[in-house]
Amino acid sequence: MVSSRSGDGALPARPVDGPATLENFNDFSVPAAITTVVDLFTAQVRSTPEATAVVAPGARMTYGEFGARVFQLARVLRARGLGPEDIVGIRLVRSAEMVVALLAVMVAGGAFVPIEPGWPDQRRRRVLADARARLIVTDAEAPATPGGLVDGGLVDGGLVDGGLVDGVPAVPVDLDAWSWGAESAEPLDLPIPPAGLAYVIFTSGSTGAPKGAMIRHDAIAERLRWQVTDLFGFGPDDASLFKAPLSFDISINEILLPLVCGGRLVIAEPDGELDPGYLVDLIEGERVTFVYLVSSMLDILLEAAEGTEALASLRHVWCGGEVLTPALFARFRAQLGTAMYHGYGPAETTIGVSHVIYKDDAERLAASIGRPNPHTQLHVVDDTMAPVPDGEVGELYVAGFLLGRGYVNNGPLTAARFVANPFVGGGERMYRTGDLARWNAAGWLEFVGRADNQVKIRGMRLELEEVEAALATHPRVRRAAVAVSRDTAAPRLLAFVVPDAGATAADRAGGSPAPGTAGEPFADEVLAWCADLLPQYMVPSVVTVLDTLPVTAGGKVDRRALTESASATARPRTPSVGRR
Repeated sequence: MVSSRSGDGALPARPVDGPATLENFNDFSVPAAITTVVDLFTAQVRSTPEATAVVAPGARMTYGEFGARVFQLARVLRARGLGPEDIVGIRLVRSAEMVVALLAVMVAGGAFVPIEPGWPDQRRRRVLADARARLIVTDAEAPATPGGLVDGGLVDGGLVDGGLVDGVPAVPVDLDAWSWGAESAEPLDLPIPPAGLAYVIFTSGSTGAPKGAMIRHDAIAERLRWQVTDLFGFGPDDASLFKAPLSFDISINEILLPLVCGGRLVIAEPDGELDPGYLVDLIEGERVTFVYLVSSMLDILLEAAEGTEALASLRHVWCGGEVLTPALFARFRAQLGTAMYHGYGPAETTIGVSHVIYKDDAERLAASIGRPNPHTQLHVVDDTMAPVPDGEVGELYVAGFLLGRGYVNNGPLTAARFVANPFVGGGERMYRTGDLARWNAAGWLEFVGRADNQVKIRGMRLELEEVEAALATHPRVRRAAVAVSRDTAAPRLLAFVVPDAGATAADRAGGSPAPGTAGEPFADEVLAWCADLLPQYMVPSVVTVLDTLPVTAGGKVDRRALTESASATARPRTPSVGRR
């Protein structure tokens, strides 16, 4: 029997009635010690107050300076009534203020939920309402709700403490005009329950609505401990690049990894992740040692740095979210002599559940998502919940210490996706990922595909049904379907709509209209409609107008037929109206 080690170095025993398969790579242990990010961060502020903690556009802060702002804002939040596990929206662009706010919420005993300022108004309000957010931390220039202001709410065009933003009482933060000098900068030392709620990440939902995955304090702290101590040996000489959207859970790893062990957090400017030249310069200038990159971004960065030593400081490159192609792996090996970590995991499971480490001349493992992380079990089962034989395809379920608490304020969906674990007793649960996988002969888990319609576009997970639900709200769309292009290197969302019976002949022009043809205005109108309802990564690249949608023998929309029949001349287009 092969088994991973437990937190204290002992080999955990698999349940005696477990199947004797390659699932024996699962780790049924629990951490030897449990802590929280709050305790780790507070200890770091006390032990290395003069060390550099945060490097942001136009600002550098030591642990002492950064910690003082975190603890001051935490006291402000407490004064505003924030209690244990109360949820606070973080509606800020990527900045030092964002990181201060994130940690302040945790230090104050609350949990944060990312609210991207660029999201459509409806989505921001929906996420805040579903999370039942008590407060929202935002910048001083955020637009306040008309008629919902307290004590005037606005001054000189800016928001003051007490106004409403997106319908929630707002706490503005501006480090350039720090106004909380009266608040103590000393650590709060509040008791934070390890099993308490740390953050909520909203992901795309198959019912047409986003769903908020809840993650515990001890779970994220254990993932960080594993990386700091066992995986990377991360410490004061290391620097992590924060460039992912806060609503993408890997950003939490980027932010917190250095701040619990004395390293430096390097914050990319807003939209900086869209400029590979800027990122390469930032990595080189700040001697960044850790980056998380989806495969497509790694490819772009390697191209931007080709022929230079700009990426020479990198020691740890974590690649995930998309397929690692042989060609990209070969380019990485040719340009960088450092380790690559390839990982897998849904937001419901504290960022990741499995990993592969490529060091020296290790060969790429085709389609592999690795072996389970510590304290994690991966089960590949059939429809009866029985493990499938090694080498056969089944649905992947995840269990263990890093499993999330379910979906915020959504008991029915939690019950449907977080199900009873038949492999252990004691009321333990496991998460149904919806992914298809198999154990290969070497004991590695291989990703096969999706059991439902959840996909990844540019590393971001989404449900096709949520995009379809947004399309269907257009007053002249009768039916809608969304598929993914067959280009595996750069997959795109393709939308197909059937106009209602009252649509004009121009609206009903079939195919994928070329610019200037009759169907284009309607397609552009539908795209703009989507852009006003969904985050940018969920907006389709192309809208094709059809008379009817193809269906399978079972009467379901035939997505394969849609992608096969998509016009070769269809080109991505940007909405001509709306917010983009």
